[in-house]
Amino acid sequence: MTRLAEIIKKQIIHGGPIPISHFMEACLIHPEYGYYTNTLPIGPAGDFTTAPEISQMFGELIGLFLSEAWINQKNNQIPNLVELGPGRGTLASDIMRVTKQIESFPKKIYLLEISKKLRAVQREVLADYDVEWINSLDDLPEGPLIIISNEFFDSLPINQYVRGLDGWYEKLVGVKSNKLIFGLSNYLVNDIVPNKFSDLQEGSLIEIRPSSEPIIRKISDIISLYGGLALIVDYGNWGTTGNTLQAVSNHKFSDPLKSPGTVDLTAHVDFASLVQNISNCSHTKLENQGIFLERLGITERAIKLNSVVDKSKQLNHISAHRRLIHPDEMGTLFKVIALFPREQNSPPGLVC
Repeated sequence: MTRLAEIIKKQIIHGGPIPISHFMEACLIHPEYGYYTNTLPIGPAGDFTTAPEISQMFGELIGLFLSEAWINQKNNQIPNLVELGPGRGTLASDIMRVTKQIESFPKKIYLLEISKKLRAVQREVLADYDVEWINSLDDLPEGPLIIISNEFFDSLPINQYVRGLDGWYEKLVGVKSNKLIFGLSNYLVNDIVPNKFSDLQEGSLIEIRPSSEPIIRKISDIISLYGGLALIVDYGNWGTTGNTLQAVSNHKFSDPLKSPGTVDLTAHVDFASLVQNISNCSHTKLENQGIFLERLGITERAIKLNSVVDKSKQLNHISAHRRLIHPDEMGTLFKVIALFPREQNSPPGLVC
């Protein structure tokens, strides 16, 4: 049992069962024992690998996508370029490298990052670029906004609700026999659950991510007022139901309650819920990552890269190409959606 587990158990014993969002928040960002406080999670030596770490092709294509989308808006201002949850800084580095010759594209990038350990890695990876770290989108100067979010929203805490015979109950984390367990509230929470779930049958489980709404509203407000776009890449679907809470350790799934603070906790993104309250800007249809990258030219880029490397390295590009776009890999699990001003056309590679 971890030190954080003992802290959480003591809190529950004294104050009662806690929502899953409170449990996730403690596990991920506790100031002493949180996962992101003490861990460098990304890469072969970490617990999981993200698309930018698989191949430079991902970041290069995203950078060119963002620059073309911005140029098409014919906005004479220089936008604020922001990455949410930038990991090791690899994606930001690839974006800055491929766009450095584009005059109308920003030469500075803002990184929204709470982990001091990851900030240190990002500072090293991005040593050649102008970087500023922020704690909130409120820290940005006024102006147009270009946002890239890759595997950010999945890490935001969720709450879970289960349909009972007489209404909705919240799924909570409690303690039994000195162990952390899941259970249901002894009170109804019908007023919390959106009406769109009213037809679900007894036993159905839904997930709501309360902290995502203020973030997406802030992004849409800035885009509506000043221009710009947001590209969101994550795993999930349009209208997700069921239990998607998962723990990952050493690239394998684990028990979310077993070792708090030492495993990554995430849940699939319900993109329909994410954008449902946006009324002041437009969003594209949800697209599979594989199709999106194909439209941006990833196959052509892979062929080009293979033509200029030794045969011993060609298999790396072939493997990375497959992993990013194949339906059995990341191609369909990961989805892409973009936000943009209502008066503008949809960005390249995506449709409304």
